[in-house]
Amino acid sequence: MNIQVWMGILIPFIGTALGAACVCVMRGQLKGSTQRILAGFAAGVIVALDVALG
Repeated sequence: MNIQVWMGILIPFIGTALGAACVCVMRGQLKGSTQRILAGFAAGVIVALDVALG
């Protein structure tokens, strides 16, 4: 695989991992609705990546 494919895989992975880590680390400090929004966004990125890689 070329570097563009790897970057296309790694960038969403890193963003999702950081977003999920923020939700886990800040669990007690965020409101429930904010936690659900961040977790939903992370899940949406994973689903979009899964569909794109097919």
